[in-house]
Amino acid sequence: MNRARPVETLLAALASFTVALPLLTLFDSNAWVRPSLVVVATVAVVGLVLRSVTASPIRVFAAQLVAATLVVSWLHGRGHLYYGLLPGPDTMRTFGILLGEAQRTVMAFSVPVPTERGVVVGITMLVGLTALATDTIAVTLRLPALSGLGLLTAYLVSATNSGEGLSWKYFVPPIAFWLGLVASQGIASVRRWGTAVPRTSDGQEHDPVLGVAGTARLLGAGALALAVVLPMVVPHLPTTYLAEGLGRTENGEGGGSVRLNTTLDLRRSLESQSQQPVIDYTTSTSTPVPLRVAILTDYRGGEWSTGFDANRVVTNGVEPIVGSQDVKRTDVEVKVTENRLEAPQIALPTPLRSVDLNGVPLRRNFVGGYEVDRSRGDYSATYSEVAPVEADFSGDGPAPAGSDQGIYTEVGGEGILRLSELVDSVVPSDATPLETARLLQAHFRSSQYTYSLQLPTPTDPVSGRTMMSDPLSNFLVSRTGYCVQFASAFVMAARLKGIPARMAIGFLPGTFANGGYTVRAADAHAWPELWFPDLGWTRFEPTPGVRAGSAPVYSLIPTQADPTTSPTASATTSAPAPTASERPDSDLGAVNDQTSSLPGPLSWVRDHLLAVGLTLGVLLALLLLPVAAWVRRRRLRLDARDDAERVEAEWASLISRLGDIGIAPPAGSTPRQAGARLTSDAILTGDSKAAMGRIVDTVERARYAPPHTPVGDVGDDARAVWKAAVSARQRSDRARAYLVPGDGVRQWNDAKDAALDWPRQAWARVRRR
Repeated sequence: MNRARPVETLLAALASFTVALPLLTLFDSNAWVRPSLVVVATVAVVGLVLRSVTASPIRVFAAQLVAATLVVSWLHGRGHLYYGLLPGPDTMRTFGILLGEAQRTVMAFSVPVPTERGVVVGITMLVGLTALATDTIAVTLRLPALSGLGLLTAYLVSATNSGEGLSWKYFVPPIAFWLGLVASQGIASVRRWGTAVPRTSDGQEHDPVLGVAGTARLLGAGALALAVVLPMVVPHLPTTYLAEGLGRTENGEGGGSVRLNTTLDLRRSLESQSQQPVIDYTTSTSTPVPLRVAILTDYRGGEWSTGFDANRVVTNGVEPIVGSQDVKRTDVEVKVTENRLEAPQIALPTPLRSVDLNGVPLRRNFVGGYEVDRSRGDYSATYSEVAPVEADFSGDGPAPAGSDQGIYTEVGGEGILRLSELVDSVVPSDATPLETARLLQAHFRSSQYTYSLQLPTPTDPVSGRTMMSDPLSNFLVSRTGYCVQFASAFVMAARLKGIPARMAIGFLPGTFANGGYTVRAADAHAWPELWFPDLGWTRFEPTPGVRAGSAPVYSLIPTQADPTTSPTASATTSAPAPTASERPDSDLGAVNDQTSSLPGPLSWVRDHLLAVGLTLGVLLALLLLPVAAWVRRRRLRLDARDDAERVEAEWASLISRLGDIGIAPPAGSTPRQAGARLTSDAILTGDSKAAMGRIVDTVERARYAPPHTPVGDVGDDARAVWKAAVSARQRSDRARAYLVPGDGVRQWNDAKDAALDWPRQAWARVRRR
């Protein structure tokens, strides 16, 4: 008999992997699949080899455990291994940090959960342990029926955290492989029974196992079919969860509630990509504000937190006006019709004027955050929609409560020095508080920063090890982050300039449909609030518009056109051209030198070959992106099938080029809306403004006119707009736009993708043949 048991090994590996497939329904990507497959295959192969050379179960198990540990370390612990091969205390410490992050992610997010690195590590380890236990029990110890308990446990971890019944496709494969494992072992056991072997009428021996095996297969197939069909006719009972967190859905027992974490770690994302509804509401305004849930004031070691308890009941549900009574305010009503936010948290607009919770007391803490004793499914609130003028932003007046304790002005941490240098370069020393806030907001919302949920990992360029730098410095260096990073940098920058500032967390206004707004878990957001004595706490929005939408009108830098026109050049004549001897680059001596057999210029090139080569290389490198951008724009125009497509190509090229100098229209805007925004941001006047108007009219005609309608060319107008826009920018912006155009980057990326994709397509064609 083959002691390695290859069939049982394969069945155990397949059962161990397929039992984890329901995890595909819980996470937003399948990044865990490949490393899990590698670990399962490692356990199977090592067991197969060791069982063929030793009969000791302990040795086989130990070898499989060591091999699985090494593979997991190589997959997820690179940079934390001795000599790049062996795990050690640093590896275990890193895995501990990653598993802790995975636990917090699972407990904080509802389905689908972000598949962060810690989550991938955790799933890989769980699948590996399942494979190790199944192979040891079912194959090495030859107890396949007992291995079903481990497989069932692994299946329940994912199945019971789903908000609804899983498809039968997730159930049948692992059960089928486990039944095959039991059958394979069972048939081998039956064959060892001592019994007489009967013969048929023609003298052939009759295998007694065939009858037993046939009956077993019939029972197994029947039980499997019954397990699939029965749930289709039995009512679905409420799901019970093994762990709070993943199973928070509307269909689950105790599900449907959401709670924001009030301790924000700049190394982790506040964002949830879950589309679970949190709040449904209606409002009397067409421009609702974010709904604030909590206020954070204390920043320590890359984390925001607050230590103030809500211990004061808001009398009669009415809040007094904070700031000057002379500021223009309009009361706006918000009616929440469905609230799924878990107590004590409550989402309210600000600045709050009054709230009606139908008998549930509203409590307020020292810094102005609100809490409730129990959740209300519906409630209403009124807030003040403020329309301040610049005079309302005066810095003279009373400070906010708690300023004497320094809770709004305290700065510290490793990144403060770097941030201070940035602030000094962005904000003039004599800027007012409002000018400071506007300049900081414009800086963080500029094209110099990138919004991304995937934070770049700082690594040492020599050793490749992860550098545990403070997250604020990481953000300022990488200039990549999400709302928590942008808001944190803004708050600390404002504090450096002496402006009281704090962090607020809550939800964006949500999506409008059927006369009301729906706020989902994915709308979780963080933003800064600054103190102005006549206004109170005032919201700003440094996070780029790709995620947070438009910033408040009062926070934008006014864009007023300069009434004066730039003077034209008055000189119509030029100075006489210098003679050869007067030119600073003349080389008459080389011309008259007879000591070299090469002409003078060629001899100089020979003597300075390295410098010439480097210069030509630099020039070619500088021209790579501009030339690629020119090729892309020309190709788009030539590929256009009609005038309408040619206009669209010119419009897209203009939008891209304006984006290179930090001018971009709002996402999803119409041509007219985009034209108005670009005209304002680029400060277009006179002929350039008229050219933009003609471009917008032509684009609308190309899009909405009947087919084959004549459409004019906008090439000249687009060039006029571009020249006017770029001439008003700083030299650094102009240089970046010319040397690193976005169209050039996209052209090279397309070429790279095509080059990488060609071998795969060629191999696919060969396989088909």
